[in-house]
Amino acid sequence: MRKSEKKLKRRQRQLSKKFVKGKKPQSNNYHKARKRLGKCHLKVSRQRKDWSIKQARCVVASNYVVVYEDLKIQNMVKNHHLAKSISDAAWYQFTQWLEYYGKIWDKAVVSVNPKFTSQDCSNCGHRVKKTLSTRTHVCPSCNAEICRDTNAARNILSRGLEIIGIEWNQGTVDAERRAEGRAFRNLLVIGNALGDNSLC
Repeated sequence: MRKSEKKLKRRQRQLSKKFVKGKKPQSNNYHKARKRLGKCHLKVSRQRKDWSIKQARCVVASNYVVVYEDLKIQNMVKNHHLAKSISDAAWYQFTQWLEYYGKIWDKAVVSVNPKFTSQDCSNCGHRVKKTLSTRTHVCPSCNAEICRDTNAARNILSRGLEIIGIEWNQGTVDAERRAEGRAFRNLLVIGNALGDNSLC
């Protein structure tokens, strides 16, 4: 969207200049400009869809378990400073393709509640309130200091693994690797036991 924005604005100006208020039908030049503008929007939407498909395919192909936040996008786009970037990221479309490839390749794709994922400490569970501009998570309870996104990712993964019934030990790095190994070995068995509807 950002790359095509100048071209879209130019096409929109050309269309506006050829529009005659109160005149129906419009001229042939107006309809030509309208079709050119429509092709620009179509290209942007196809680029967005292509990116979503490729990224979702890559994520599902390289992981046995995929966990994501079930974000309320309609509420998030109310922030006018971020609405364009949020819409252009096509999060909903991306999650739809994640679930599609998860079903195709029998992978676990789980959505979790996004509440307090970035505020709860992934090490001790203590809740530390922070603004969106605060990018580092500092826990006063256990003195943990990590990136805000890394902390949220660990909480999201922990919630997702709880949903599909795999224990997740958040202690040392070795414990995390052992938990990941158990998840990889037991995923197919759990998938057969719970069924596709429980995993998606």
